[in-house]
Amino acid sequence: MRIPSQFNDSSLYRPRRGEGNPKKRTSAPGAADNRRRLIRLGVVLLLVIVVMREARRPGLYQTFFVAPEETWVPIEPATEPASALAQRRDTSGDVPANRPAREDATPSAAATSLATDWESAPQWVDAMELSLQRAWIQSLIQLQSVGRQSGGDRERFNWGGLSVDQLDASAERLQQQSPPQDGEAKTKILAALQTLRTCAETGECSRTMWNQISSWASPLLDALQTAAFQRVDDGTFWSSADSDAFYLGLARADQLAADQGVTTGTLPLLQQPEVYRGQTVRLVGRLQLAEKKTAQANRVAIESYWKLWIIPADGGIRPTILVTRQLPEAIADSLTADGSWDRQSNPANPDGQIAAVGRFIKRLPYRSSIGADLAPVVIGRLVGAKGGAAATDGQPAGNADGGPDANADKVMGITGILLAVLAGIALAGGLMYRSAQDAKRTRNLRQQAGDDVRLDLDALTHHDSEKQGTPS
Repeated sequence: MRIPSQFNDSSLYRPRRGEGNPKKRTSAPGAADNRRRLIRLGVVLLLVIVVMREARRPGLYQTFFVAPEETWVPIEPATEPASALAQRRDTSGDVPANRPAREDATPSAAATSLATDWESAPQWVDAMELSLQRAWIQSLIQLQSVGRQSGGDRERFNWGGLSVDQLDASAERLQQQSPPQDGEAKTKILAALQTLRTCAETGECSRTMWNQISSWASPLLDALQTAAFQRVDDGTFWSSADSDAFYLGLARADQLAADQGVTTGTLPLLQQPEVYRGQTVRLVGRLQLAEKKTAQANRVAIESYWKLWIIPADGGIRPTILVTRQLPEAIADSLTADGSWDRQSNPANPDGQIAAVGRFIKRLPYRSSIGADLAPVVIGRLVGAKGGAAATDGQPAGNADGGPDANADKVMGITGILLAVLAGIALAGGLMYRSAQDAKRTRNLRQQAGDDVRLDLDALTHHDSEKQGTPS
C-alpha cells in the first residue's frame, strides 16, 4: 500500500533502484557511509599531521601548563645600590696598604635608625618651593650616582647641585618645620648641610658624601618623589608637570626589590588611578612591543629609556606600558627590527613572558584599534623572564641563531612530515581499496538476491478480495 504525499501526487516512498527510475545509478547499500567515513579519516589524518608539526613548539601547549615564576631567569638591576656597593668594597680586601679604609663606607646603626625613624622629611619638602625641590633632586641623584662609581685616584668631583643660597634656605625651613622631638636628627642634618655648603662654595665635593648623608637623604628622596607624583596630570599626554616624577622614577628604578609590590593588571590601574599612583606594583605578562626613546633634557642625566607594551597575564587584552631605563641584552636580542617579540629567537620563551616591578605614575592616551584609549604607565625595571633567555659563561642560550643544531632539527622536522604524509596516503589508499571491494561484493549479492525473489501481485490481489468477502 502506497501513502500519497499531501503536497503532490507523488509517493512518499522512493522507487526501487533499477525499477521505474532507469536514470538513477544503482549503488550498494552503505556506500555513502563508507565515503563519509573516508572523508572523516582524511580530516583526522590532516589534523594529526598538523599536530605533529606543531608539537615541537612549546607555545602550542604551554598555556595549559603555566610555569611558576620561581623557575624563571632572574634579571639583576643595571646598577648596584650605593649601600651594597660600599659594603662590597669594604669586604673585597682590595684597599691599598697606604690608604686607610673609609669609616663612612657603610651607614652606622645610628644612621640606619635615623633613616627609619625620621618622619619630618615630608613636612620639610612641603615647605620648599618647586625650584628648591628640583635642585635637591638634581643634587641627591648626582651624589648617589657618583657614590656608586669608582673614582680611581680622584677622591673629589665637580659640584653642580645646590647653591649656597638654596642650602641656607633649606636649613632655615628645616628649623621652622622640624618638630622638637627631632632635635638630634635636626642637628645631624644641619651639620651635613654645612658640609654641602662648603662643597657649593669650593665647587668640589667628596665622592663619599652620599654615604655620609644617606641616612637622611634617602627619606628626603622618598618625600621628593611623593611630591613629584602628586604633581602628575593624569589622563593626558606627557607634560612638564610629569617630568620630575618620570625621570626621578627612572633614576631610582634599580633600587626596587624583585619581590616588591603586589601583582596587578591593567583594569585596576585604569579604574583606581588615585589609589595606585606612586605605589609599587608588579607586572607579569607578554612583551608585545618595545620602543627605545631618546630622553629630553632632565636633571638626573638620563639619555634614553625603553617603552615596553605588556599584555598582563590576567586574561585581559588591554596593554600596560612599562618605562624602564635599560633593557637586558638577552631581551633586546629577542626583538625584531620593529620591536616585536621574535618567537624563533627564544624557543624557551616563545611568547615573551616577563616580570617587572615599578611605580604607577599615570594613565596615558594612545590610539588603539577601536579608537582613542588609555593605558596605565608604570616606571620600573624588569626582574625576570621565562626560559633560558640569558647566556651563561659566554655560551649562547640556545640554537635559535640558526646554527648546525637548528638546521639539523629543521631537516628532521621536514623528513618527519614527509614520512607522515606518505604513510597517510598509503593508509587512505588501502582503506579506499578495501571499501571498493566490499561495495562490489555487496552489490553482487544484492543482484543475485533480486533475481530469485519475484512477487505475484495477482495472487496477492485475489487473496485480499477473498478476505473482504468472508462474513465475520
